[in-house]
Amino acid sequence: MPKRNSAKNISMNLVRNALKKGEIPYIEVENEAAFYGPKIDVQIWSAIGREFTLATNQVDFAVPKKFGLIYKNTENKEETPLCIHRAPLGTHERFIGFLIEHYAGVFPFWLAPEQIRILAISETEHDFAKGIFEKLREKNFRVELDLRNEKLGLKIREAQLGKVPYMVVLGKKEASEKKIAVRHRQEGDLGQMDFENFLKRLEGETDPLRS
Repeated sequence: MPKRNSAKNISMNLVRNALKKGEIPYIEVENEAAFYGPKIDVQIWSAIGREFTLATNQVDFAVPKKFGLIYKNTENKEETPLCIHRAPLGTHERFIGFLIEHYAGVFPFWLAPEQIRILAISETEHDFAKGIFEKLREKNFRVELDLRNEKLGLKIREAQLGKVPYMVVLGKKEASEKKIAVRHRQEGDLGQMDFENFLKRLEGETDPLRS
């Protein structure tokens, strides 16, 4: 037991010193970590004030011995290493839950599961719509194609309810002029534009640090 307590104290000091060296503010709470070692929890708050554990880093001084892990020190003697458990996003489900709650489902463009929906007004624009769809797919955008024989108003409403950031509307005029009509989820109708200009706008929204 004294040996285990000694290892625990050493690992606690290592964690403490790492936070101090990185000039990271922290609050030390007793008896909060798992039994096998001290842990750093990164806490964040959602838009409605709910607290989440975003990430964890934990020192494990018990499991390496159970797995028979060894290394040779500078004196060529075998020692048991410490193990660091690192979960940069915590559990996947908890992280996704935080994002959904924080954004209330209205994700920014770079994060949206479906970034663009292409709406063809009639069957005569299907080929043009498929071409735009493939070009956007080649650029790795998350895009869907709506070729249903439904009213345009219904298609737009469904895309709005689905929180899709951009809608590309294609009718006879767009197909003949080789342009696209663009709608934004929040800004509304952006009018006609060249496909290349649309790409430039999208590229400005793909960086989470800029959007």
